[in-house]
Amino acid sequence: MYVNASSILNAHSEELAKTVSRWVRDKFPYRTREFEKCFRDVLYIIQALESCLKENNTQHIDFIARLFFKGGEIQLKSTDVEFEAYDYLLEEIDKLFLDEKDALDFCRRAVDRLKNKMSNGFNNEITNGFHIRGGDRETRIKRMFYNWDNEMEIVRQMQKCQRNWDYTKEVHPEVADYLLWHAENAPSKQHEGYYDVYWTTDREVISECSKYTWGSTHSRNPPSTWRNTQANANMYMLFVAKEPETKLNCHADGSLKENKDPARWENAYVSIGIAMGLVMRAANALGYATGCNKSHGDINGDMFWERKLGIEKEVLAGHKKIAYGIGIGFPQEGRPRWETDDYELAIGSGNGSNLTTDLNMDTHPVTGKKMRKVEIVDIRKTSEAVDPYGNIHNIPEESSIKINTMRKRIINIHKIS
Repeated sequence: MYVNASSILNAHSEELAKTVSRWVRDKFPYRTREFEKCFRDVLYIIQALESCLKENNTQHIDFIARLFFKGGEIQLKSTDVEFEAYDYLLEEIDKLFLDEKDALDFCRRAVDRLKNKMSNGFNNEITNGFHIRGGDRETRIKRMFYNWDNEMEIVRQMQKCQRNWDYTKEVHPEVADYLLWHAENAPSKQHEGYYDVYWTTDREVISECSKYTWGSTHSRNPPSTWRNTQANANMYMLFVAKEPETKLNCHADGSLKENKDPARWENAYVSIGIAMGLVMRAANALGYATGCNKSHGDINGDMFWERKLGIEKEVLAGHKKIAYGIGIGFPQEGRPRWETDDYELAIGSGNGSNLTTDLNMDTHPVTGKKMRKVEIVDIRKTSEAVDPYGNIHNIPEESSIKINTMRKRIINIHKIS
């Protein structure tokens, strides 16, 4: 493992990405005008190399390579500029790895592997990122007749959060009922009712509610946040955890667990997770895009969501908790899913908890929690601003939300023996 080299890349990742993206902009000015996306994509390559160095394998760079393909076809018109940019990146890494020549060679081999995959695709035994264990005849028949590939594509699509929506289209009432059926009939522990579902397809209602979805981090230092625009969809479904009317769990001595027991709330969130997964699977199978979020805070202590749903007293009494929401609908065609139509940025906070634009408000007027002061700026009107804590912010030119599905996450599969 090349732990030290991995740490060096981690410390210089954003600097490297800026250097390479500027180089692309200067050398190939007509290649693209979306240089922020160029920066982001280069950063993904660097982060993949960083993880490969740390773990001494190439699974992260292989994962990145697969993302350039769809249906077995590479999605780039030409790889020439990309390959030159990778070579330039290696030159810049060489300047950092003064005493890490073995690590530099490792990076070169990883980049060569990336180029090879992008040029030649993947081996036949790997289909859509899924390795068939033991390519026997029965497995091939199952994949052919039970449509495994399509099911896996649906799951992959579910991973991608949609941020912009086409409001010229509407979710048909029968589709809404079908998705709500999944939410209502999802499995739960002891078949108890651990949540309620609040939903709407009314454009005015969704637009109003989406104003209170701050919490999609733009930067941590200095802290700033966007709204979670996946909530501003064609349909919104919100899950509220609750104490069920029944009590079917018991302690070791046989006595019933009270609904205040933490284990009961764990059951609620697990039940909501199962239901959300089934709703998302059903929606994506029908061709809709989805986007989940848990950003349902208020501004200046107005308890917006609790009051909008009519559950303020139950929430304050500890009987209910707003949990997660799903935006469902039609993506804007020809536009990256991470771009949004919301041009406001809250500077001064990295998330959406207990925000206030009132500089004199220190604690929440209802809950008594400490407030985080923010200023909401229109990114179209300013390029620099100062937040309530004196931090200077360089305001982005476009509303573009960070995505993480380009990263290889580590989920280990272990066989029990």
